[in-house]
Amino acid sequence: MVAPFAFGLLTILLGCACPPRQAQAADCPADNISERVRIAYVYDGDTVKIDDGRRLRFIGINAPELGHNREAAQPLAGTARTDLENLLNDHTSTLLLQHGKQKLDRYGRLLAHAFLENGENVASHLLRQGLATTSVIPPNDWGARCYQQIENTARNAKRGLWTLPDYRSHASESLPSDSSGFHIVSGRINASRRTRHSLWLELDGPLSVQIPLENISSFNAFDFNALGGSRIEVRGWIRQNGKRLKLKVQHPAALVIMSTSDTP
Repeated sequence: MVAPFAFGLLTILLGCACPPRQAQAADCPADNISERVRIAYVYDGDTVKIDDGRRLRFIGINAPELGHNREAAQPLAGTARTDLENLLNDHTSTLLLQHGKQKLDRYGRLLAHAFLENGENVASHLLRQGLATTSVIPPNDWGARCYQQIENTARNAKRGLWTLPDYRSHASESLPSDSSGFHIVSGRINASRRTRHSLWLELDGPLSVQIPLENISSFNAFDFNALGGSRIEVRGWIRQNGKRLKLKVQHPAALVIMSTSDTP
């Protein structure tokens, strides 16, 4: 027997009470629904507690972190949390979940795309307000292109996070050697190399971009042998790697070719 909420969801997604699907296309509508849950607590803009005790991490986005262990909260972290709380309160704290290909992360959190009962994608909502950035971690890459389009609109309009200096594209050659945390970085590729497990792109300055070979098949559209001298923009978490800095990229959504070496 199909649960009652499933019939309600089909009405929401397919019935005439909704705007035409074409009008919702940019909002990244669900392909399917795995379960319906009620939210008991909001940790931050991308992580919540389900009323059965499970923690849920939204796929496809990264919201600023609230402070922990005496660390200061990241800019707009409280705003993102409040916005999500208000959104849930307006919709009876109920979410419809579309599980990811990888269902749990290394912390045991459930990974899913979340939708309100009216069909609205929660990640899309936060991206549109500029209260989250896209974050694609394979194999959970559903919706990546759609999410990126919404982020691009918020970024171009300078909403939320995109008004802040920390979320501007930083030149790799000017990165401090002790940089850490999430960054968006642009720079010129001056060398590339392969090791046993990774492809490395060496940018001007102290930054090395790591692409694990287990993810390299996703980058078929890139001819890395021809990218020497090209300028790229990458995003991700910077960590120390010996005397250099390392930024790991696992999906093409995190790497944009800005200009090639033969661009006039």
